[in-house]
Amino acid sequence: KQTLRRLEAEKIPVFTVALGSDKPLPDFEVIAEAPNAAFINDVVPVNVQIDAGSGDAGGPIAAKIELIDDATGLTLDSRRLDTPSRKPGERANVTLTSTPDKAGRTAWSVRLTPDTPDLSASNNQASFTIELADRPIRVAYFDGYPRWEQRYLKSLLIREGSIRSAVMLLAADRQFMQEGTEPLRAIPTSPGDWSNIDVVVLGDVRAELFSAEQLRQLKEQVAARGAGLLIIGGSGAMPAGYLTGELADLLPFRLDGASESGMPIWPDEVTVQPTEIATRLGLLRLSTDPEQPWPAELSDPRTGWPALRWAQRIDASRLKPTAEVLATATPEPRDAGAPTPLVMTMRYGAGRVVYVATDEIWRWRYGRGETFYERFWLPMLRFLARDSIARSGKSVILEVTPQRAAVDQPVRVGVKIADEAALTGRGTAEGVAVRITREASPGAEPPQPKRIKIAPEGKAAFSGTWLPDEPGTYRIELDDAVLAGGSNAVRVDVSTPDDEMRFPQADHATLKVLADQSGGKVLAPESLSEIGSLLPNRQIRILGTPEIETLWDRPVILALFVFLLGMEWFGRRWLHLS
Repeated sequence: KQTLRRLEAEKIPVFTVALGSDKPLPDFEVIAEAPNAAFINDVVPVNVQIDAGSGDAGGPIAAKIELIDDATGLTLDSRRLDTPSRKPGERANVTLTSTPDKAGRTAWSVRLTPDTPDLSASNNQASFTIELADRPIRVAYFDGYPRWEQRYLKSLLIREGSIRSAVMLLAADRQFMQEGTEPLRAIPTSPGDWSNIDVVVLGDVRAELFSAEQLRQLKEQVAARGAGLLIIGGSGAMPAGYLTGELADLLPFRLDGASESGMPIWPDEVTVQPTEIATRLGLLRLSTDPEQPWPAELSDPRTGWPALRWAQRIDASRLKPTAEVLATATPEPRDAGAPTPLVMTMRYGAGRVVYVATDEIWRWRYGRGETFYERFWLPMLRFLARDSIARSGKSVILEVTPQRAAVDQPVRVGVKIADEAALTGRGTAEGVAVRITREASPGAEPPQPKRIKIAPEGKAAFSGTWLPDEPGTYRIELDDAVLAGGSNAVRVDVSTPDDEMRFPQADHATLKVLADQSGGKVLAPESLSEIGSLLPNRQIRILGTPEIETLWDRPVILALFVFLLGMEWFGRRWLHLS
């Protein structure tokens, strides 16, 4: 700015020649998200986000994305990414999947091959590891009566070789009937009994059949040990029988609209429509076509058999802050009301909960036999069981953009809480503290970390801005006793604004401003030969007849000349040089 003001004051025009494209060259970056652990023969989803960098002007992205096994170099999955339209700064998303068949820790990579030029290929690949377990999933299923959903789901659990199940029907007099591959002697009554269960399926069973201590132990099994909880709504006690108590915290919605008579239900038939979140998590992929994972016929009421005749009507406003909708219920006819959440999920501590607000998925067997039914339930059970292997999950998401910035450039720091237990434990009105530490040079004393507090932005999101004042590499992490353990730190590289090698693309806008404000002009490369005629003519012309007087006409000059000649002669005589 000082240089520009000096140019303006001295009326020095600047003529610029902008080389290269006037559109910033994108710098594609791959961001991959995958579960920490999974079972073999499980469909493992890898969600890939493509960021086009800080100079992103939007527009289409065309690229090939591959999921690579680092040990063998084999391509596990590949997709074409074609986004015809995109807003500036908007990331492109694609989900890759693979079904591993070997246990142990495996390393995978996501590789991006863009069709268009890329500023740097160093960030076109992201690597991660997954812990794969080779053991059956242990499922305990409790229901209150032999409804159709219970009958078919029980049969599915028994015949599925990758599942060891215990299925119990609990009567009002605390008598029970059970089936399955590994029956339980009784309802678990201690943390040790619950610890052998990966997923608990809770159907339309009355709350009083469990003691308060048993429900507390179930809650602890989910929150601390990473167990999954699958809840299937019913017309009797689920969820109306759990208006209070431990289980109310595990439901992904508030029960303020329920009563002892049950949740509101749709008066008409509904069809199911999955959301993008389900695709990202690898769920509700009922078709073998990777480009069309959800069969269109399941959402078409004209076929008849996909329609569900009973579904709870859960208003979206009752969802808890960290709940995500996997599928919606659309009434038939379509003008009977707006779609409502039908399948919901929510992280709670180290585990996760899924609530299905219908018990009529079994009707899909009329159309395709067991195919759609199995593809609906089995991936959901495996999804819920994954955290029981890792015993931990990513409960807090820390996002920093951009991750390559300049000094005094605003950097957005965002935090999203995905764990309802953590959010409940700290409240939504509080801000989140973030610690920013600059990495010290070798041999130098580590600088003191800086702490900022970011304000709430929505129910479970927080956002703030940080202005870096020095160049270097920074480590940004949460400085919160409740949330710090659920998130990974983010590194940010900060450079000086005049570091030309940091952003090598031509800045046409800045060159135009420099030329306009200094009185110059932007020249095209082919017009560079015209610069001679554009430069200002600073020649000075004097009007009138000039007065010319030679030096020889001045006596002082003549005397000085004679004096110098005399001194030279005298010096030579004195030195005997002549």
